[in-house]
Amino acid sequence: MAQKQQRLRAAMKRNFWWLKEAKPELERYAYRLQRLAAGAKQFPSGTPNVVLLSIDSLAARHLGCYGYARRTSPNLDRLAESGVLFEKVMAQTNWTKPALASLLTSLHCSVHKADFVTDTGDRSDPSARRQANILDQRFRTIAQDFKQAGYATIGLSDGGYAHSCFGFARGFDVYDDFAGGLKSCGYRLLRWILRQSGKPFFAFLHCWDVHYPYLDRAPYNRLFVQQRVPIVLDSPTRLAINSGAQKTRDVEIQFLKALYDGAIRYVDDQLNRLFEEFDRLGLKSNTIFAITADHGEAFMEHGAVEHTECLYDEVLHVPLILFGPGIEKGRRVRAQVRSIDITPTLLQLCGLVPNRELQGISLLPWILNQRVDDLLSGSETRRRGGIKAVCDGRHKLIYHEGERRTEIYDLLNDRIESQDVSQDKALRAAMEAKFQRWQYGNTQYERKYWATGEEQEKFFIIPEVEERLRALGYVE
Repeated sequence: MAQKQQRLRAAMKRNFWWLKEAKPELERYAYRLQRLAAGAKQFPSGTPNVVLLSIDSLAARHLGCYGYARRTSPNLDRLAESGVLFEKVMAQTNWTKPALASLLTSLHCSVHKADFVTDTGDRSDPSARRQANILDQRFRTIAQDFKQAGYATIGLSDGGYAHSCFGFARGFDVYDDFAGGLKSCGYRLLRWILRQSGKPFFAFLHCWDVHYPYLDRAPYNRLFVQQRVPIVLDSPTRLAINSGAQKTRDVEIQFLKALYDGAIRYVDDQLNRLFEEFDRLGLKSNTIFAITADHGEAFMEHGAVEHTECLYDEVLHVPLILFGPGIEKGRRVRAQVRSIDITPTLLQLCGLVPNRELQGISLLPWILNQRVDDLLSGSETRRRGGIKAVCDGRHKLIYHEGERRTEIYDLLNDRIESQDVSQDKALRAAMEAKFQRWQYGNTQYERKYWATGEEQEKFFIIPEVEERLRALGYVE
């Protein structure tokens, strides 16, 4: 019965995809009419515009410009050659809400505390999943920095854990929770830009097109799929797989991975359309673009699917591509950097200085080849009993708080994190010292923002948010 239901759900998604396409097509036609009405509109030059694009679940290792064999990202690969590609960027957590909080504030999860264990839709207790910690008002975002500097600001998402109710709308003149996928978001952004006059703009887009249960529509579901199998990575299936209750065959994982890769190709095509329109409007030469992800995605490399179960590199290694005015073309930065470094980098590229302490630092010295060193990266999640990880660029320590278990990997010789070398006493002592240093730094920042025992703001999830989380596979 369960397999029949999965086949039915898969067939409905595959054959009725055009219903979801109606919204972005309406946005496209509305934009075309608005563009014709605007004529040859002139946009101000000088102060650069900024577009920060976060693509949910986009793993760096699935992109051609990061060495992937499949042709998932030909347009993005070409764009990377026109700017700077950072080869090793580490996310600060493994799921969207706290990852976006870290991206927008340049603070770790331990400091902003938007990562809270009972707010996920995949908990068995319905009463527990009704409340969620949000990004507290005491934390300033990159949008507030740009707004204070005189920028027009817009945020576009399709809800879920990027919904404004979680505190992400602060600093935005407009924050649209129902903008749709990347295609729809792109046209909405272009329409908004055509209505602006005289100000530079900062735009933040968070798009869910790559997120499970994965795009299954022609022609993208035929690009990489060699054999179709009756599996849909919805909430019951992923929970059963990750708990060990449901065994998976290799052919099933390969099918899911092929759909995922097809979804990346779909996003790649939409990015190309968006940048073509920026070029048509004369905006591309005066706009800084930053393309990244909140986290990656797992396909049983370490016994789990999706992204919420672990802190291995398939989940933490995300892309970062910067291009625009003042950014050298064709440069690749090999040093390890962090997602929290994106906000200070974009601010400095625009000549702005944040009026608060950040845990991230500007990557401009790496862009200019003035620095080549690795930055110590720290990541954490309260899921699975609590997991924390630090990586110095070569060695990575993962600590499972609930189990009091430590893993250490030599990423130079073991990229897939398959050989635990934590028995090396000297290496373990060195990595534990770095782990303690990272934790101490977080504690110092935490004390700056929070009084002892003080609790952060909470939000009771409204039906529209819960419904979107259900569509994304978080809620049964």
